[in-house]
Amino acid sequence: MVHFDIRKGTFRSLKSASTFTSTVKSDPRSGKWRFRESIGRYGILVIAGGSILSPLMLGLLAILWAGKGPGTGEDASSSWRNIVLKGWVTEAVTLCSLVIQVCTSAQALICTSLAAATVLETTGVPLSQVAEFSTMRGANDGPWRLVYLILKSSVRKFLALQPLLMLILFIGTMATQFASTILVTDLDVAPITGYANHTQLNLSVSDGIPLAQPSESQWILKPTDYASFGEIPSGISVQPTSHGFSDTGNVKRIFLPLGHDNRTQIHHYNGRAYGINSRVACAAPVLSGEFQTFDPGAKPLPFVLTMIGNISYEATFRNAGLDMPPLCADGKCLPSQFNCTMPTAGIPGRLGTYMCAPDLSNVIDTDNFTFFSDGRNSPITPHSMVFLVTRNNGSFDDWSFVKNVSKIPDNPSRDDEWARWTLGDNINLDASICFSEFLWDMSNVDLSTPHDTVEPTVPYDPKLQTADTTAVRTLLGVNPRAPTPSDRQLLTVNSISNTTIDSRLLHYFDGALTSGIFGIPDLPSGTTINGDGASYGVSSINPFLDYAIVFQDTLNETNRPALAIQATFTIMAMEMHYANLAMLDVPEDVSITMAVPATVPVRWTGFAIVVAIVGANTISIIAITAVFLLRTRYSKQGHFWHTISQLISESTVDILQASPESRDDHVEKEMLANDPIVVIARCKRTGRVQVLRKDDVEKGRV
Repeated sequence: MVHFDIRKGTFRSLKSASTFTSTVKSDPRSGKWRFRESIGRYGILVIAGGSILSPLMLGLLAILWAGKGPGTGEDASSSWRNIVLKGWVTEAVTLCSLVIQVCTSAQALICTSLAAATVLETTGVPLSQVAEFSTMRGANDGPWRLVYLILKSSVRKFLALQPLLMLILFIGTMATQFASTILVTDLDVAPITGYANHTQLNLSVSDGIPLAQPSESQWILKPTDYASFGEIPSGISVQPTSHGFSDTGNVKRIFLPLGHDNRTQIHHYNGRAYGINSRVACAAPVLSGEFQTFDPGAKPLPFVLTMIGNISYEATFRNAGLDMPPLCADGKCLPSQFNCTMPTAGIPGRLGTYMCAPDLSNVIDTDNFTFFSDGRNSPITPHSMVFLVTRNNGSFDDWSFVKNVSKIPDNPSRDDEWARWTLGDNINLDASICFSEFLWDMSNVDLSTPHDTVEPTVPYDPKLQTADTTAVRTLLGVNPRAPTPSDRQLLTVNSISNTTIDSRLLHYFDGALTSGIFGIPDLPSGTTINGDGASYGVSSINPFLDYAIVFQDTLNETNRPALAIQATFTIMAMEMHYANLAMLDVPEDVSITMAVPATVPVRWTGFAIVVAIVGANTISIIAITAVFLLRTRYSKQGHFWHTISQLISESTVDILQASPESRDDHVEKEMLANDPIVVIARCKRTGRVQVLRKDDVEKGRV
C-alpha cells in the first residue's frame, strides 16, 4: 500500500494486506521488449491496417484517374465505364477519401500515445506537463495537443527527430481531412464514349419521292457543312513523276448520315453510309490556239481576255510518260476544244486564277449528261471531267499587247504538271490539264473516333477582306503542316463491305454534282470558274468565297492543281450530301455510340498532392512506431493504470496531494520557479518505474 506523509513530505512503501500483486515482479519476461504488449492488439491493427488501407485507396484512385486512357474511355475497363457513365465518380472519390481520413485519424491517435511515451522516456518534459504527457499514453485527442505542448516549450525542439515526426503527423492528419476537396479539383466534365445505341436512320428514298436535278449553281451557295468523314487514302503520292504527271489516286471519303447537332459527338457508327470516290490527275498540256480580246460591254473592264484553241492529247500523254488511253467510249469523248475567258491579277503579287471546262458540245452523250466514273483502276478514262487550270501574274496593262488576236506560242517550258509561257514584258502564264473522276457509292461501314470531332469553319475578316481556310484544308488533307488523321479530325474506317454504285439516289447524287459543278442543267460550252477572289475578268461562274479561297490557298500551299480540284469538289459533294438528308424516308438499322458528358478526372495535380500527403503521413507513422519500439521500455499504449502509477514519485507526490481540484494552468503557475525536466525511468533505489529528474538519471543519482 502507498502512504503519503504530508507533514514530513516523505514517500515510502508500506506492507499491504492487499492481494494485488505487481505483474512486473511476477512476470519474468517483463523486462523484455514485446511488440504486442507495448502497442497492443488494437494499436497494431490500426497502424498495420491503416498503412495497408491508405495505399490501397490511393491505388484505387490511381486506377480511376488513369482508367480513361488516351481517348475518351472507349477502351477503358467495364468497371471504370460503369462508375463514370452512372455518375459515381464523385461518390467513389469521397468514399476513398473517407477511408483514408478514418485510417489516418485512428493512426494519429495511436501515434500520439507512442510519441508521448517516447518523449517521456527519452528527451523528458517539464514537471508541470508530466501528468498530461503520461495520460496521453492511455488516451488523447490527437496530435495537435502534443504539438502544442512541444511548441509551448520551445520551437527549437522541432529540430529533434520525435517532435519533427509529430509535426509531420499533425500536418498530414489535418491535410487528409481535405483530401476529398483536393481530389475533386481534378474532376471536370468531359466527353466519354457511351454505350452503343441500336436505332434506325432514314438512309434511302422511296419510289414516291421525286428527284429533280438542281436548277441553280452549287458554286454560288455558301457551304454550311464541313463535317468529319472517314477516309480510305489512295496510297499514291501526288508528287509529280519525272515526266510531270501528278495523280492523287482514288480517295474514298465516307460521310456520316447525321445532322450537325449530334454528329460531332459520334464516336462509333455501324451501318450504311454514302461516300464519294474522287481521283484527279494533272499534266502539262500541249495547246494550240490564240489569245483574243473583245469589248466587255457594260462591264467595268478595259477588255475581256480569252484563250481559244485545241488540246493535243496525244502529245500531252506522250510528254507525261503515259500510254495513250482511249479518248472515246460509250458515246463519250474527252473534249479537245476550249474557249476560256482569262483572268488578270487584280492585286500586285497575286495571280489571276481560273479553272476552265473545255467545250463539251458534240463530245458527250447528251442523253446521259454525267462525267462520273470509277477512278480506282485508271486516272484517265473517256468519262473523265476535264479542266484547264490557268494562272498568270499579268494586269490589264500587261495584257494589252494582245490587241485583238495573238497566237499562243509553241514549245512552252514545263515545270512538273505545269506548262509555262513567258508573254509580253513580264507575264508568266501557267496551265495544267486535269482529269477528274468522281463516283458516289453506298456501303456498310464501321467508323470510329477516339474523341469528339471539331468541325472547321472559314472565318472571314472584313477589315482585311481575307478568309482563313487553314482548318478546312486541314480536314481535307491539303494542309502540309497537319498530315496526321488525328490532326485532320478524321473518322477511322474499321471495315467496309457491300459497296454498291447502282441506286436511284446514287444516280441522283451523280447528276446533282454534275449540275452543281457546271451550274446549269444544259450542256455548257466553255465554262470558266473563278479560282481566286483577287482575279479580275469575266467568268461563267463566280463561286462563293469558300470555294474560291480553298482552291487558291491549296494551290498556293501545294502547287498541285489536282489537290485543289479534289478539295473543292469534296466540299461541294459534302454539302450536297447533308443538304439532301432531309428527303430520305426509308429507315434502316444502325448502331451509334455517342460521347456523353461525364464527370471524370482530367488532371493529376490534386491526386499528386494527396499522394504526397498520405505518403509523408505514412512514413511519419512508421518512423514514430519504430522509434517507440527501439527507445522505450516502460510504456504500454492504450493502458491507463501504469500512466497514473508511474506519476507517483518524490517529485510529484506533493503536487498530487495539493491539487485534487486545481486547474492545470494554476498548477503550472505555481511551479514556474521550480519546473525541472523529468523523465520516466526505473529508480534504482526503490526499483519502481516513476518520474525522475532527468539530470539525476543522467548522473546516476537514482
